[in-house]
Amino acid sequence: FNPLYADYIIYEQPRHKLMNCPRARAAFLHGGLVWHLALHSLGFNHLPSVLDGISTEAIPFGELLIGDGDQTYYDDGLSEEEIDFMCGMYYIDHRDGPEIVSWWPRPNAWNTSGLNVGFWLAHCEDWFQGRLGNL
Repeated sequence: FNPLYADYIIYEQPRHKLMNCPRARAAFLHGGLVWHLALHSLGFNHLPSVLDGISTEAIPFGELLIGDGDQTYYDDGLSEEEIDFMCGMYYIDHRDGPEIVSWWPRPNAWNTSGLNVGFWLAHCEDWFQGRLGNL
């Protein structure tokens, strides 16, 4: 199976749709490549909305955080399935079992790639644009 650019567009359209929901804040907060994929979907003008506070989906779908004195807080967070979706993960069936592939590296691969230094560098953008251009 060799995916086509049309396959990428089919992946990208629902990702853009997800980023037009309250879950976008969780993707921006996630950081790394997931942050940049959210940014690619929405653009820089949506970044200030992250400072507006938790979304309406933070309590049912977000992350429970424990603070000092066992005080509990909620914030927006992505599930593993949503992270997989953001990265464009899918399965290819083979006789010997499914192969897991994705359009973009998952966070564990991104974190060990050497590109993850805690902020987005010009080198990261060059890599992203190169990868996007090769799809």
